[in-house]
This record gives sequence, C-alpha cells and structure tokens, in this order.
Amino acid sequence: MEAIIILLLIIVIICWACYRRKLVKATYGIASLDIFLRIVNFISRNIGSNDISEFLANFPNGILVVADKYLDGFFYAVIAWAFVFLMTHFFVLTVRLFFKK
Repeated sequence: MEAIIILLLIIVIICWACYRRKLVKATYGIASLDIFLRIVNFISRNIGSNDISEFLANFPNGILVVADKYLDGFFYAVIAWAFVFLMTHFFVLTVRLFFKK
C-alpha cells in the first residue's frame, strides 16, 4: 500500500513538472517528498507517545527504501541512479540559491 501512495505522489509531481516544463520543479518536489518521509521516520522513532509512533511507523523511511523493497536488479539500479541524479541536482540548486542570496 505504501508503494502505491509514494508512486502516485511521484507520478503527480513528475506530471506537474512536465506540464510546467521545468526539471527544477520535479527535483524540488521529489526531494521534498523524500525529506518529508525522513522527518516522519525520525519523529516516529523519537516521540514518546506509542499511538502516534505506531501510526507514523507505517510510513516508509524514504523513496529508495520503497524502491528497494519492491524492485531488484537492473530496475532498482536505474531508479537508484536517477534518484542520485535528482538529489545531486537538488543539492546544486540549494547551494546556488544559498550563495545567490
């Protein structure tokens, strides 16, 4: 179930970015989704309430965790390298924005 939700969110982000014709939009969207999943994972591990922790534990730890769980071999390698490319692009955009201001 988690893979379907994450996959749908990624498809929506990519379609929206293609509609806007900007790779930057897709990069920011996918990076934001991955960062959000990592924050939810951190909160679920470090919060004192068991009910909230159990609810948040249902979320995956990140986009690559979902890809690793459901893909293997060549397809996972392609997705992983595409993810590395997008995160590198996100890092360059963030550093450029930091030094621009």
